[in-house]
Amino acid sequence: MIKWFKRFIKKLFHVEKEFLTSKKDESYFNSIIIMDKTPNEDSLNEKDFVEVVYRNQSYWAIFNCPCGCKNVISLPLQKNHNPHWRLEHTIEGKPTLYPSVWQNNGCLSHFWLVNGKIEWCGNTGIEPWIAEPNYYEKPKR
Repeated sequence: MIKWFKRFIKKLFHVEKEFLTSKKDESYFNSIIIMDKTPNEDSLNEKDFVEVVYRNQSYWAIFNCPCGCKNVISLPLQKNHNPHWRLEHTIEGKPTLYPSVWQNNGCLSHFWLVNGKIEWCGNTGIEPWIAEPNYYEKPKR
């Protein structure tokens, strides 16, 4: 419990610092890079947002976690995956994702990506099954 609380406080201060020091209208992802193959994790730059498209079908959205933990997030965009995300290209060519992204291990970041901007959720740093026990189950290991 103490370990969890320390992680929560650390994440809370990190998110608060990010919120206070960043410009509200500043985009985190300024464009979508379209590739036909999944990139190597080492080749991703901090603010790269990659959509993997093969034969006109969107397969994956891949990017580094915006909290700075350096974890690569890979989200399925195919409807036959559960869960899956929907990616929209804005008029400015920036990404918008539905639903939100919530890391269930590691940094436990929870955020929305809207028009290239990161909108942090208040329950960032808390395991989903603790923050929302009626909606999420603890993963079986």
